Amino acid sequence: MNTAMSGKNILLVEDNQAVRESIKMLLDIDQHAVTEAANGQEALQLFAGARYDLVITDYLMPEMLGDELAESLKKLAPAQPILMVTAYAERLTNRGKPADAVLLKPFTLIQLRQAMALPIQRTASPGVAETSVPVGFSRSALRQRAVARTGVLEEILRRKPTDGTSLYRRLND
Repeated sequence: MNTAMSGKNILLVEDNQAVRESIKMLLDIDQHAVTEAANGQEALQLFAGARYDLVITDYLMPEMLGDELAESLKKLAPAQPILMVTAYAERLTNRGKPADAVLLKPFTLIQLRQAMALPIQRTASPGVAETSVPVGFSRSALRQRAVARTGVLEEILRRKPTDGTSLYRRLND
């Protein structure tokens, strides 16, 4: 672990409590101070009263999507580093890019560390060119990954359970 990447003040926004607790546990390993918010409105209230080295937000949340939260935060603090975590990267391909980086769920501690480094380093090093591509993924790579996942899912659905019917057929009955 890079010591420059430890001990950061992080606002973590995730509506699913179990996922939020899991991410917090990963952040605790690197001695980050983590403030938790269960939704975008709560995050905006917390953000108004504190300074954060990084905001980590889920994308798909009720009431306010993660990109809407990111847009609101960038209006308040344009240089605020924001990392969006999502299992729905394909939904982000045609939207604006208010987050500085995107990390696909599920992820490991190493992937989280790598994804956190880019937005934090951008803020620490003004003049670094920003990209509109998620960390570690080009748009074409995201599309390929979505197509591959869909293909794998279709293959799983075609497999025959022990009773001889296809799972795909059973799900569509």
